[in-house]
Amino acid sequence: MTRALIVEDDPRIMESIVDVVESLGHEHATASCQDDARQLLNGQPYSYALLDLEIPVKQGRNFPRIENGINLLRELVNQYGKQTPVIVMTAHGNDGPHQGVDCMKMGAADYIPKPFPIRGRTLDKAILEALENSGQAGVKVSKGKRPSGPPRPFEGGRLSLFKRRVEICGVDVPISQSMHKMLKLLSEKRSSGKYAAYSGADLMEVLESDCGQNGIASQVLEFRNKLTQRLLEEANISCGRTDVINSGGPGYRLQDWITVEVGTRAGAIVGAGASTGPKSDSAVADDSQGDQHAPAIDGLNERQSWVVSQLKQGVRLQIRHVMDRFECSSTTAKRDLTALKTAGLVRFTGSARAGHYQLTSAGTKQCLRQPK
Repeated sequence: MTRALIVEDDPRIMESIVDVVESLGHEHATASCQDDARQLLNGQPYSYALLDLEIPVKQGRNFPRIENGINLLRELVNQYGKQTPVIVMTAHGNDGPHQGVDCMKMGAADYIPKPFPIRGRTLDKAILEALENSGQAGVKVSKGKRPSGPPRPFEGGRLSLFKRRVEICGVDVPISQSMHKMLKLLSEKRSSGKYAAYSGADLMEVLESDCGQNGIASQVLEFRNKLTQRLLEEANISCGRTDVINSGGPGYRLQDWITVEVGTRAGAIVGAGASTGPKSDSAVADDSQGDQHAPAIDGLNERQSWVVSQLKQGVRLQIRHVMDRFECSSTTAKRDLTALKTAGLVRFTGSARAGHYQLTSAGTKQCLRQPK
C-alpha cells in the first residue's frame, strides 16, 4: 500500500491534502510539527512525504519557522534518500519558487506552491510524478495518446459513484472524500423525479463543512476540471462545464441525463440513495426502536413523529439524520424541524455546525401524555 507522511500545521490545508491523498487511494500519517514528524519516522516506512516548511518544533510551543522544515527535510533525505521522494509545499509570500528550487538542491524531489493549483500541475500530478520518478513498483503516470479524430460531444450516461472515484463513460475520475459526500447528496431525487438542488449555503450545512461557500464552489470547479480533462484525454469526449453538475438558479444539481449508481467496496452497484453499508451514527442506529414507538402527537407528520421519538431516546439529532432516514431534501427536513421549534416541542443547542436538537419541557410532556 502506498503510504504518505504529511507534515502541515494548518488544519484546513491539512484537510485538503488528506482529501487528495485519499482520492489517490493512498494511506497516510499526519504531523503538525517537527517533533511529531520525527516520532512518525521511527514507525512505518513511507512511499513519499509532503512537507510544509514553516512548522513549529513542538506542538503548542515555539513559533513556526521555515528553518524547522528545512532541518526536517535534511533528516528525511538522509534517512530515506531518493527512494522516498519529498515534495516540499511552499507558500506564496515566502519566495515560493526560489525556495522550492533551493530545497530540490538539498534533495527534495519536487515542490508545489500553496494554494495548490486546481488545474494543470495539481498536487495529484506532483505526487504521481514523484512516485514514478522514484522507481517505485506499481506506480505509473498515464501517458497514453488521446484517441484520434475530433472529440465527440458528451451525451450523458451512467455515473458510478465510489468512495474515491467516479466512473463515467468508462473513464475513472479521482474524487476527494468531501466530493463523494456532495455527489451522494446531489444524487437524491424529489417526488417529481428531478434531482434535488442545493445552494452553497445548504451544502455547507448538510455536509457540516466550514470551508465557506467559496470552498464549495472550488470543490465543484476542481471536479468539473478533472472530469472534463479525463474524458477528453482518455475517451475523446468533449464535456461542457455544466454537463454533469449544473449551477445557478435553484443551486447545484445533477443534470437529468445523468443516472447515478453507488458502488460498494466490493465493486457492486446499487441504486443511488440505497444503503451500502452499516449505519454508523447513533441517531440512525436506533431506527427500529424509533419506528415502533413513534409518538402519535396530533398534527405531526411521519418525519416529525420520528424526530420526536429519537429525541425522547436521547439521540443528539441533526438535520442530516432526518435526510438520511427519509431520503428527503434539506429543505424538507428544515421545514419539519422549524415547525417543531415553532410549536415549542424542540430546540436547537450548540454551534450551527456541531449543535443538535433536543426536546423542550413541553415536548417531553407531550410524549408522556401519549398512550403507551
